[in-house]
Amino acid sequence: MPKKPMIVLGLLTLALVMLVAAASSAQEIVEIGNEYIRIVVNGGELNGGRFSVGTTGGDPGRDNDDHKALIYGGDDPWTSYTTVWVDNQNWIYGNPTDRRAGFDGLYGEMVQPPTIVDGKIESSWKLGPIQVWQVLSITRSSTTGLMDTAQIEYHVENTDTEAHMVGLRLMLDTMLGTNDGAPFRVEDRALTTDTVYYSQNMPEFWQAFDSLSDPRVMAQGTLRKPGITPPDRVYFTNWGSVADAPWNFGFIPGRDYTRIGEWELDSAIALFWDPVVLAPGESRSYVTYYGLGGVTIAAGDLIVGVTSPAQVPADTEGFQTFSIIAYVQNDGEGDALDVVAELRLPRELELVGSPAKVALGDLPVGETAQTGWQVRALSNAEGVYTYEVVVTSTNSETNRATRTIEVLSPARLQVLVSAPPALGVKDERFDPATFDVTVFLRNEGGSAYYGGTFELLHPMLELLPGQSAKRFPGTIEAGEELSFKWVLRPQAGYFGGGPLGYSLRITSPRGEQTVRTMSIIIPLLKPKVWVGEPEVAGGGLVREGEYFKLPIWATNISDFLGVELDLSFDPERLEIVGKTLDISMGTLFVADGETPGTTRWTMPFIANDTGQVLGLKAERTSKLDNAYGTLLTIYFRAKKAGLARVSIDDVKVIIPEAILDPSYFEVEHRDVLIQPR
Repeated sequence: MPKKPMIVLGLLTLALVMLVAAASSAQEIVEIGNEYIRIVVNGGELNGGRFSVGTTGGDPGRDNDDHKALIYGGDDPWTSYTTVWVDNQNWIYGNPTDRRAGFDGLYGEMVQPPTIVDGKIESSWKLGPIQVWQVLSITRSSTTGLMDTAQIEYHVENTDTEAHMVGLRLMLDTMLGTNDGAPFRVEDRALTTDTVYYSQNMPEFWQAFDSLSDPRVMAQGTLRKPGITPPDRVYFTNWGSVADAPWNFGFIPGRDYTRIGEWELDSAIALFWDPVVLAPGESRSYVTYYGLGGVTIAAGDLIVGVTSPAQVPADTEGFQTFSIIAYVQNDGEGDALDVVAELRLPRELELVGSPAKVALGDLPVGETAQTGWQVRALSNAEGVYTYEVVVTSTNSETNRATRTIEVLSPARLQVLVSAPPALGVKDERFDPATFDVTVFLRNEGGSAYYGGTFELLHPMLELLPGQSAKRFPGTIEAGEELSFKWVLRPQAGYFGGGPLGYSLRITSPRGEQTVRTMSIIIPLLKPKVWVGEPEVAGGGLVREGEYFKLPIWATNISDFLGVELDLSFDPERLEIVGKTLDISMGTLFVADGETPGTTRWTMPFIANDTGQVLGLKAERTSKLDNAYGTLLTIYFRAKKAGLARVSIDDVKVIIPEAILDPSYFEVEHRDVLIQPR
């Protein structure tokens, strides 16, 4: 199955192509973007969850990189996909495909469709026993310093009761506008054939561009960053090989990037996080970055390009290094002989493990050479520093490129959790019925905080529908503040009676966890049969000579089936004029699918002279797990001003296989105040 269709002449073929184009344009997508890049996620029944990345305005200093592809797919992403390896089975993230890429994998169940949440595109699929979240956001490039890079996150959680071996492979169908065969530039190498890097020599980043003299699109993938776990393996290869095989694929060192089975150059990159044991309930995160790259270019016969992170965190232990890469292109009229690149650093930066001068040899016209150095900042070196790369040749004019780098204090995340200390009770219900748990985050360090998962653990509480217990804040810049909240309530059937604990689990991209434990006091809701407040038509007070209704309630009673009830009232001040016509069935017997035809209902005897309502019996055909509603409503006429008592004289609650007397629940009467006319 070819990746891109061949052009065939003919009216029928043209018509088919037009139909396909129309279907593609109608593809449902979810998109975020800014003035530099856009991220598009496929929302369709086929290939849903797959994504593409492209430029909008691109590099502000160039006009020729606007609206170019960085990951192939545009508004119909399908060529890049992610594999989650579970116990030797290859699960493909997202919806099934009818295309070549990932066709042979297993597919799971969608939990959350691609949705924009706080400026990020989040989605989730259940792949066998593992739930996986994909979070795509726009973050700052390490080399340009602009918000022109896609942060690509995956979070996996073992929802099973058994441990599983879990790994992840991310395959990106890289592209530079219309160029699918530009070399990957990694440290001191320009890769044009199958190449692999392992964790012990994982480069900090790779870049790709056409040439220094006319760079057009400059792409960059970042593989190592403080605070994230780098991949175990990264393969640079052709797209066809990794499209057809969801995990292991045919890798042949030295083979060029011609697409398998065809004749076009078509590069791709595959990042592997190898399988490790994931215990029941355990989660893990994988993060990488892909977007635009920044290269400082000095024109001349020997064009010099220099790149490095725009910002790095200070490292008090002295173990953290960063890369400085130099590119040299011969733009002169003859070969440049004995080319040498030299890195010159300020005293606050220190070269690690290699000489400052690197011999690049002779450089033919139009060719590009590159080299790299590892550098670290001294522990007390916060500030902005300038370094330069000087390039010399025995037969060409010396050229140099300078670039600045800012050394910042490490990220320091402050976390504040706000929630009420207790709930109250109103009308025999928790008040308020729900409560907010709000998390406030502030990065008080000088460097960005990358990724991380915030999960609310709430064993006896439940989230309102439509919420996820996990939140993914993405990159939090230095000085940035953000917040998010969960809305919770006690679980159905829980009647309180003390503190309920819940906790916030914070997992860094490297897997380190911290847990903050909180609690909220939940008052006890007692089972109760009680006389409610009088209700007057149009509102207001009960007055002599007027009618009002009085509900009789049963609340917080488990396994409720029915009731047997006798009432009394003050016959001097109250009367039920219509007798049984003024008695109506309560909500506990007409709600939840129960109707008068399916409820056994025995009307009581009304005695106005003695003030009695005797012999009410009502029974549902199915139980209520937690009864909260009215048993009946009585319409009274107020005869005389004063306090009129309405009492529950005898009541029994029917549950399956038992009848409960008032020793199992509370009974509450009511004094109704009747105002004079």
